[in-house]
Amino acid sequence: MKKLFIYFMIFYSINIFADIVDIKADHFYASDISDEAYFEGNAQIKQGSNEFNASKIVVFFNSKRKATKYKASGSVKFDLTENNIHYRGQAGSVVYAPRSSKYHFSGNVVLEDLTNNRTIKAQTVSLDLKTGLADIKGGKKKPVHFRFEIEDRK
Repeated sequence: MKKLFIYFMIFYSINIFADIVDIKADHFYASDISDEAYFEGNAQIKQGSNEFNASKIVVFFNSKRKATKYKASGSVKFDLTENNIHYRGQAGSVVYAPRSSKYHFSGNVVLEDLTNNRTIKAQTVSLDLKTGLADIKGGKKKPVHFRFEIEDRK
């Protein structure tokens, strides 16, 4: 456990991203066996201007001790800017895979695009930032709700 913690601190501070990733929580623990680090209780992760707040954040590492995925769960609130678009919102959980630039939001998702004045309410939202594709799904009794502005016709 101490070995993983030392690796985590060294690689976390140097190699995860070009930007510094800062994680705070009430409790931290790690697993050598599963290459995962857990942050619980008032967990907050920041990278540049991006921020996620949740009950729990799990960081998944590969064999080279580089972060491959982040999962925030439990009343997640977020504020992030990707591809010059500013998003803010909330969800039950959020998974981010930095290498593939994919986000998956699930559980009563409210995603506000503050740049383009759009709001999406759904059960799940998947965003692929490399391809620009989005997959948005509602529930049986809660359809997708998409609100946006259009230009006035003249």
